[in-house]
Amino acid sequence: MPSKKQRRRREKELRHEYEYVYIDEEGKEIKVEQPPSSRKEKASRPAVSANGRRPAQVRPVQPPNWPYLRRQGIIFFFIIFVAFSVLNRKTPIYWTAAMSVVYTAIMLPLMWMTQRMIYRSYLKRTGQLPPPRQRGSK
Repeated sequence: MPSKKQRRRREKELRHEYEYVYIDEEGKEIKVEQPPSSRKEKASRPAVSANGRRPAQVRPVQPPNWPYLRRQGIIFFFIIFVAFSVLNRKTPIYWTAAMSVVYTAIMLPLMWMTQRMIYRSYLKRTGQLPPPRQRGSK
C-alpha cells in the first residue's frame, strides 16, 4: 500500500492538467490529443482487480511438521516458565516447571491444528489438492 506521501503526490499529479505539445520545424506548438505512452509506465503498474485494488500475492505455506512444532513447543515452554516464575515468585521451581510442561502439552495439539488449518486454507486458495496420506508400512 502506498504511503500517505506517495498518495498525496499521486493525487497532485492527477489534479493538474498537462498539455502535451510538439514543436515543429518552424517553432510552432502543435497540440497532441493523447499523451505519449511509455512502456516503463505500463510495465511498472500492477494488475488491478474489479474493486480497484491489486490482487494479493499468496505466500507459500509449508505443511505442518513435527520438527518445527517441537521447536515452537520448546520456545513456548520457556516463555511460560519465565512468565510463571515472574508472576508466582512464592511457588517452588519444580511446580512452575510442572505447570509449564502441562500448558505446553495442552498447547502442542492446538498449534498442530492451527498449522493444519492454515495449510488447508492455503491449498483451497491456490486450488491445489492436498498430498495423499501415507499409511504406515507393516
